[in-house]
Amino acid sequence: MPGDVEKIKEKVRKRLMEEFGVTPRVKVLAFGGGAGRIAQYITSRGIAGVKTIAVNADQKVEELKVDKVMRLGKEVLGVHRDTNGEGKVAEYIVDRSKPWLLEEARDADAIVVIAALGGGMGSGGAVEFMRIMKRKMKKPMLAIFVLPFSVEKERRARAMEVLKTVEEEDLGTYIVLDSDDMLRNYPNLPLNRGYHKMYDEIAKTVSRLSESTGRIIARKFNEMFLENLDEIVEEEYEKSLAEPEIYS
Repeated sequence: MPGDVEKIKEKVRKRLMEEFGVTPRVKVLAFGGGAGRIAQYITSRGIAGVKTIAVNADQKVEELKVDKVMRLGKEVLGVHRDTNGEGKVAEYIVDRSKPWLLEEARDADAIVVIAALGGGMGSGGAVEFMRIMKRKMKKPMLAIFVLPFSVEKERRARAMEVLKTVEEEDLGTYIVLDSDDMLRNYPNLPLNRGYHKMYDEIAKTVSRLSESTGRIIARKFNEMFLENLDEIVEEEYEKSLAEPEIYS
């Protein structure tokens, strides 16, 4: 009987985990055009438990192959195609769209914000979303920021201001990837392949986050499950005597 009980325990546990959907739900929200391309790369990797959402005001966002597209601000921009690099415009658009963004975040176990800094939605939009999350929803959140090249002086200066804002307002944990480092680390690669190396690094970070989130959820599930495990197993064992093929 002990061997049978242990086998039943494992089958019960697996079945309940399947029934209750004990898998991580990590939402990746990518703000701006550059981040949208990163989200598309992450989607192509098919990371378990990860859903990618590209957020932008530009119509081009609708061309991305991601899990979901959120084109924001059409009622604000009117005939204008995008935010034209204006961070304050992007902040306003994201603030107006917060009910939809919060709804996306609501069922997530963890949030990843990706932004290529220096532009409009990729700077102002991402920061405003982080502010909203801090005020409205206490969830684990990691931001991954990509700095523009040093030669892009104006964009670089805007990007550094964003990092300063995130730090001063204590908006959460973040990682910074520098495009200059990509050139130094892969000097002989074409630019597009260098970017893919960076995208791969980001995808691996997201994958590790999903795995660690999954372990936390499974541990909590087991803690709750084990409180009643003996009682459930006893019931299941009685069933197995009548229907042994179920547990064969």
